[in-house]
Amino acid sequence: MSQVRYVRATHENGRFRPFPSEAYQFWREYGWIVGEVLRLEQGTTFAEIVSACEEYLLEHPESDMLLPLNEQHLAWCLIKLLDYGMAVPIVATVDPT
Repeated sequence: MSQVRYVRATHENGRFRPFPSEAYQFWREYGWIVGEVLRLEQGTTFAEIVSACEEYLLEHPESDMLLPLNEQHLAWCLIKLLDYGMAVPIVATVDPT
């Protein structure tokens, strides 16, 4: 069985990669919540992203986002980050046993 995980792709060789200005604007306005919980080195499933975003907001109430989070909004943010190349999918085979 295959499982899709996502990693943050904003850095290369320890440096922030260049992106178009609209990508940075999207990150600042909407995508930051998903981008903050994605890791560079370890893939995260969508369910793990939702859970990590909720935990992040509990730890950072100054962010002005309300709980519970809208999963459709988080999915949209993830898709846009994928579109901008700020996140990438990794497909891994999972042993169901």
